[in-house]
Amino acid sequence: MQYLHQSTYGHAGGFHTAKPIMAIHDGHMYDMKGGRPDLSKPLYRIDNGKAYATAFHPDGASPHAMFEIKGDKVHTTQYHPAHNPTSHVFEIHPGA
Repeated sequence: MQYLHQSTYGHAGGFHTAKPIMAIHDGHMYDMKGGRPDLSKPLYRIDNGKAYATAFHPDGASPHAMFEIKGDKVHTTQYHPAHNPTSHVFEIHPGA
C-alpha cells in the first residue's frame, strides 16, 4: 500500500506532517475515510502510469486520465478539474 500526500505542505527540509489524501493499492487509487483507505470503492484505475476515474468516482467513469504517475510524484493532467502543472503535485509515500 502506498499513500498520496500533498506536496505543498510541511516544513523546511521536506518533513511532512499531514495525513494522506488517497491510497494506492493493487492498481487502483482509493479515498481515505476515517484515516484508512476505503478499499470497497476504487475511485481511479491505474493503467500504464495514468489514473482514470472509475464508476465509483463522484463524476463517474472517464476515458481521460486525471492523473499521471512519474516516479514518486503524481501530477494532474489537463483533464483534472484542478489541473495546475506547476503546483498541483502529490507525493507517493510507502505505507507502514
